[in-house]
Amino acid sequence: MRIVGYKNTGLNQPPATPEEAWQRGRVLDAMLPNPLPVPRGVRRMTHAQRNAQDDARMLVVARILNSPTRSDGTA
Repeated sequence: MRIVGYKNTGLNQPPATPEEAWQRGRVLDAMLPNPLPVPRGVRRMTHAQRNAQDDARMLVVARILNSPTRSDGTA
């Protein structure tokens, strides 16, 4: 096994404050698959149109991940 990165990053230690734990959880949640489903199927469009569509979808995802309040009522 090869460890990449710094040895003492502090990930093995529990978070010191609830705020730190919440922030760490948000970072880990961002690593999960996209919260929005990707439309399936074949679409005919130019490369620029596809990039614009993808940018718009990623903007929605970023707004969901960075929103101050979540839809489930937690802060």
